[in-house]
Amino acid sequence: MARQQSGFSLVEMMVALTVSVVLLLGVSNVIISSSQSYGELTRSSQQLENGRYALQVLRDDIRHAGFYGEFSGLKVPASMPNSCTLSATALEDAMDAPVQGYATAGSAPISCLPGYMGGDVLVIRRASTQVTAAASLNALDYYIQARSNEVVVDLGDDPNEFSLKKKDGTTTADIRKYVVHIYYLRNCSDCSGTGDGVPSLWRREIQGGAFTSTPVAEGIENMQLRYGLDDNDDGTPDRYVALPGSTAEWESVVAVEVNLLARSTEASPGFTDTKSYVLGDVTVTPGGSFKRHAFNAVVRAMNLSSRKET
Repeated sequence: MARQQSGFSLVEMMVALTVSVVLLLGVSNVIISSSQSYGELTRSSQQLENGRYALQVLRDDIRHAGFYGEFSGLKVPASMPNSCTLSATALEDAMDAPVQGYATAGSAPISCLPGYMGGDVLVIRRASTQVTAAASLNALDYYIQARSNEVVVDLGDDPNEFSLKKKDGTTTADIRKYVVHIYYLRNCSDCSGTGDGVPSLWRREIQGGAFTSTPVAEGIENMQLRYGLDDNDDGTPDRYVALPGSTAEWESVVAVEVNLLARSTEASPGFTDTKSYVLGDVTVTPGGSFKRHAFNAVVRAMNLSSRKET
């Protein structure tokens, strides 16, 4: 006699479906939670890396400020230069101000800062650490040739202009590209169209005889600077000021305190930033849903402080 066959009952099917749904919900929650944690970790890592990189770029440039090859004849500038003026005469005069800055303002403190969003502005002047052969000069770039007590600053369109000799009287003195870097904040990293709205550290530099803009690090939303002044000519800062008040004080700058506030490039859902951040003499409470981190470094301007030590 054939055995009677039967399947699951309706109750058993409902129980099985319920258990399956509960398991799927649990797995989904784990996946969603892991994805959110990974997203937050990625945003935090990117924010920290951007801040560290921006600080490192500024640190390296400040240390090289005032490097003009063998030339050592810096003096108190007659007046602080216009950082946007490009000419051989203006650049040679500006050599006496290797470090120059502008305080936070509602509008751009100088005319050559497209998209300026606020925060301090830092200008570094120096020569390139790489020597350029006379045959490789670019006609539209500015170069500096120096020996201990004499300097030539000119465009590279005529190599014969660079005729200085080293101490032996026969070897041509090194020719180096003249470097001007202007660091400022802009409210975009990708500024095409309407821009991406991500505050970033930008750098203006001379390329082809004109200033061009290059993004340095995204997510930098505030930069505050303080300048270390050497009052007794021993190469060590005796006090820090938000902005030197005279050409004599600018000439005595031997260190720069850099304060940066970096934020994540994307908001964190459900998060509200209630912290206040101390950036030198300034305290800010930006709020919003972005996670932030403050970075600080005191950087010695090696070429400027070492000249005073001797």
